Amino acid sequence: MAFSTAAASKLAFQLGLPVNVQPPAHMVMARVRLRRPPVPTSSRTRRCCSSLHVSSSSADAFTKLEHTNWQRGVDAYNDGFGPLTSQAVPTLLDKVQFPPPTLLGDRSSAENISMLDVACGPGQVLTTAISKANESGCTSCSYTALDFSSNFLQLAKCNLDSAHPDATIDFVEGDAQSMPFENDVFTSITCNFGILHLSDPDSFISESYRILQPGGRLAFSAWSAIPYTEGFDLILGAVDAAGNPTVQLPEGPPFFRFSDPKEIDQSLEASGFADIEVTVVESMIWENVKSADHLYSILLEGTARTRELLRGQTEEEAMSVKEELRRRYEERTENGSKGLRMPAVVSSGRKPLTYRY
Repeated sequence: MAFSTAAASKLAFQLGLPVNVQPPAHMVMARVRLRRPPVPTSSRTRRCCSSLHVSSSSADAFTKLEHTNWQRGVDAYNDGFGPLTSQAVPTLLDKVQFPPPTLLGDRSSAENISMLDVACGPGQVLTTAISKANESGCTSCSYTALDFSSNFLQLAKCNLDSAHPDATIDFVEGDAQSMPFENDVFTSITCNFGILHLSDPDSFISESYRILQPGGRLAFSAWSAIPYTEGFDLILGAVDAAGNPTVQLPEGPPFFRFSDPKEIDQSLEASGFADIEVTVVESMIWENVKSADHLYSILLEGTARTRELLRGQTEEEAMSVKEELRRRYEERTENGSKGLRMPAVVSSGRKPLTYRY
């Protein structure tokens, strides 16, 4: 059963999705911007600190929803989404040019290389980055992991201590939209799907610009829009067809906003970034999902907005949604013989060498 226009529009609104989703680009788009960056306000200069508590103010219900669910859903996300989201990491590192190819084991130059991973989750990006740096002889780079979930930071520390016990890594509990770092600190900033969970993603982009060194690079990943991301397409289609797509959720940014190359280009350019690129990682397959019930469980326990949509179903509606999901999953995967296509969009840009605050 296909989405009806009216029902799809209602469901898109509830999840913060754009009503009319554009297909993702099937090519790399690059543009060089020669404009002068905007002048930041004084409020964008932050004092450096080791920890920043995320506000639980009722004024930001969306952030509360996200923070609560990411404190709770650490293991479910790591087990369910981890094998999938890690597939975007090589492209992220490539787009921030880490490790820099010019170093070639130059220890003195490596000491000036500093990498920040925002919304670090289980630590996938830094685990791979440190391995690549070590292979290249860049053993003196500095690394920082930031997340607003103390439980995810604890998991990241555990994973990184196991994978790279000799690495020096700073773990910072903080807000990606108001990062606790001085200006011009990092040479590379990555964010693997974390931008989807921010109430003000443009603040993250402008903050990244502020704390990057001149010439530094930012890269972040987000999901391609439905129907290309089959896992999301299956569950949203099942809710639309058999459940209640109008569950009341806190208003949030469009979930697939950063699958649109035009939107990406405008957002990065507005903060002053140059050399903007949009790269679709089409090879990503969700192979660790074993059944429709397994997919439902991952989405219920290892997400934020989708979890609340599923929790908002009545018992009868939930049973109907599960049955419809089973039917659609078997059809889409040919009785479980194929993995689910889950392409990602990686956006990147460079802070110009000449800039002003």
